[in-house]
Amino acid sequence: LRFTQSNFPPTLTRRVLSGETGQQRFSFDGQPYEAVGVAVPSVGMQYFEAFPLNEVISTMRTIQTTLFVSVFFITLSAGLIGFSMSHSVMRPLRRVSIAANEIATGGLDTRLEPENDPDLDQLISSFNEMADAVQSRIEREQRFASDVSHELRSPVMALTTAVDVLESRRDELNERNQETLRVLGTQVRRFDRTVLDLLELSRLDAAAGEANLEYVHLADLTHRVMRHHGFDGVRFVNTLRSNTDTNTPSDEVLLDRRRIERILVNLLENARDHAGGATEVILRDDDQYFILCVDDAGPGVAASERSRIFERFARGTASRNGTGSGLGLAIVQEHAHALGGQAYVDTSPSGGSRFVVTIRKTPTE
Repeated sequence: LRFTQSNFPPTLTRRVLSGETGQQRFSFDGQPYEAVGVAVPSVGMQYFEAFPLNEVISTMRTIQTTLFVSVFFITLSAGLIGFSMSHSVMRPLRRVSIAANEIATGGLDTRLEPENDPDLDQLISSFNEMADAVQSRIEREQRFASDVSHELRSPVMALTTAVDVLESRRDELNERNQETLRVLGTQVRRFDRTVLDLLELSRLDAAAGEANLEYVHLADLTHRVMRHHGFDGVRFVNTLRSNTDTNTPSDEVLLDRRRIERILVNLLENARDHAGGATEVILRDDDQYFILCVDDAGPGVAASERSRIFERFARGTASRNGTGSGLGLAIVQEHAHALGGQAYVDTSPSGGSRFVVTIRKTPTE
């Protein structure tokens, strides 16, 4: 394609005619060109030439596309490699996290397998040593509590027998000695209850007696426990949902009936001793749990104490001056955990406390 001087950009033409050299991009017939103008003063001439840029632009676009695709795949590959490496590096840490959680939930014998990497293997070794130390210390404390409780049983029984003998001859004592005997009897019985509760907690900590599982009807068991322990005067409300096939309450569950008995009796006795007595026992359910509730006639439990009263030897405001061991609700919580649920306290519609225990319908492993 031949160009005339009029086809070139006027700005470039004026510069070259004035004796300068220059270049400028322009469009001609819709196509891009690069124009070059050179002044040759010695012969009084000017030289102009135009170079088409289509191929250059096409080449640049090809390079740009290639670079973009290359950067994309390099970034993707680097991300995949980085994810794979981070996954490989984080895998032992995830194992440590899982093992720590298992230990925290009672699996004291959990340990980690050695790693090929020397640095990670040192971490695994330190973790296992820590777990060994924790397990050893907890088991030592459990054995100590169990041994002390067993050793205390004999002197406590002797004291109880002696108090019973003295109480049988109460009429022979003067008024001051009778009051002393009353205080002594109260404290000895409290001591005896504390020792028994400590023994039970020791068995729970050692996971003893978990094999006594049988299918029971929860509503019938609850009613019989209340009657057997003298709480048949407390209103029992059964609101279990009916089986849609047989239109009967579906309350059969596989569990250790002694756990239900200990939970219910402890809650009823706690209400009797510290909250004016139980007013109602309610049995209901949802999709996953049976729910056992015990309402009392007390003033309720302050929100700040609701979680603390389930700790061992903890006492709420209402029971601070009572004769209990401070272990009853802790035992309830331990049995609830063994049944796959939990225990907590809420406010009953009547204004007192409502102690709630959830029991998983499907037994946990």
